[in-house]
Amino acid sequence: MPPLPIALTIQAALPWLSPRGRGVINALVAADGQIKSATLMAARLHIGSRFRLARLLRHDGLPPFGRLSDWVFVLQSLWESEATGTAMLRIARRIGIEPATTYRRCTRTLGVPWRVAQTQGFGWALLQFLRACRRPREFGRQGSGAMILGGVPESARVVPPMRRSTKVATTRGALPRVAGRATPPPMQAVARVPLGHAPTDVAIAASGSAYVTRAYAAVVERLDLTTRRPVCSIPVGVNPTRIAFEPTGRRAYVSNQFSDSLSIIDTATDRVVDEIPVAGNPAPLVIGANRQIVYVTTNLDRLFAIDVRSKRVIAEADLPAASHHLALHPDRKRLFVATRSAGMVLELEAKTLERLRSFRVHGYAQGLVVADAAELYIANESGWMDVLNLETGEVVASLRLDAGAYGLDLSPDAHWLFVTLPSIGRVAVISRMSLRQVHTIQAGGTPRHTAFTPDGRTAVIANEGGWVDVLR
Repeated sequence: MPPLPIALTIQAALPWLSPRGRGVINALVAADGQIKSATLMAARLHIGSRFRLARLLRHDGLPPFGRLSDWVFVLQSLWESEATGTAMLRIARRIGIEPATTYRRCTRTLGVPWRVAQTQGFGWALLQFLRACRRPREFGRQGSGAMILGGVPESARVVPPMRRSTKVATTRGALPRVAGRATPPPMQAVARVPLGHAPTDVAIAASGSAYVTRAYAAVVERLDLTTRRPVCSIPVGVNPTRIAFEPTGRRAYVSNQFSDSLSIIDTATDRVVDEIPVAGNPAPLVIGANRQIVYVTTNLDRLFAIDVRSKRVIAEADLPAASHHLALHPDRKRLFVATRSAGMVLELEAKTLERLRSFRVHGYAQGLVVADAAELYIANESGWMDVLNLETGEVVASLRLDAGAYGLDLSPDAHWLFVTLPSIGRVAVISRMSLRQVHTIQAGGTPRHTAFTPDGRTAVIANEGGWVDVLR
């Protein structure tokens, strides 16, 4: 997810916000202030009820939920208007609400019409919002460590929007492959398990259970793949996005995008045993070779290597753009980072995060898979998949796909690549032998990621549309 300028600004100005308080702000900003009710927000935070949400907001010194939604909408609109020159009418149409409603919302929140608010500017509106908040008593005057200038911390700076790349894919040479028609993988969809609240990622433990992140419920769901039924819900942080197991399978790590943290789940008890704070909204993560280091990127265009025991950052690196996918080389000494809007994949030394090489692939680089230690497969949101030779550093083949590619996963036997195409609700199955698409899974909805059981006989596809598909 790209940086959320308003969220970053508010969090810098209100440094006492709790992780769930930050989660409320992040969720509202991501939805343009359009989350319909406090009950729905409480469900997304997994805190039980709108009454508990109200207590949370009071504790964090924030306005009541309805007023907070109005503030976020107005601040977001003013920022967008100043940054891009977009008129309120166009903003209303983009969000899908009546323009008259947006004008009334501005007047109700700021006490002045939209034209006056535009004249006063975003900075003026932000100060009005900060005056509507209060600092909790238990938060000392020096608690933030930030320099206060005119009532706003010096760190409260608006982050400029990311610009989309205008690069166009070029034709690439073909990689020699074994000729002939490949046989489709021996699995088809056998069950659809309803699972609401936007399943975004799935990982399968050594025991055979599937763990699925449910972003809008703030939980990870454990599924029994034998009965194909949910077993338990594990509360984590706000907007859990990605999940990864350490090599032993005893612990799972979950990135909580909107509460700026990682949750660690003990799979023996299915309970969260620890939380690790992260700077920014975390998404992709991988576990290092010794199980004591987790690599994670955030929407601040940063990559962090975090020591699990001390919870301290032991190495970090700047990225040219936000990353949605990481991959560790089989030798565990190199890490690959896809930087979506920069159209690049970085190769870093895993211990120090020193950049070793940069591969220009154009388009919007997404899912990554390293196969046979010599080939890097790169899913591209612009509509293709690249094959990069890691010895020469060159893209040696490309396969055009039916739509933008997002997730990319390799079957345990290393024969099949599963590429999710969220915009058209399909999953492309590609033979590595022939580099041809040999099968299409009509998943519907918004498929994101695929996970396989260790024996390769079962696969699970997480679908943001509200279910998971089990394949055999």
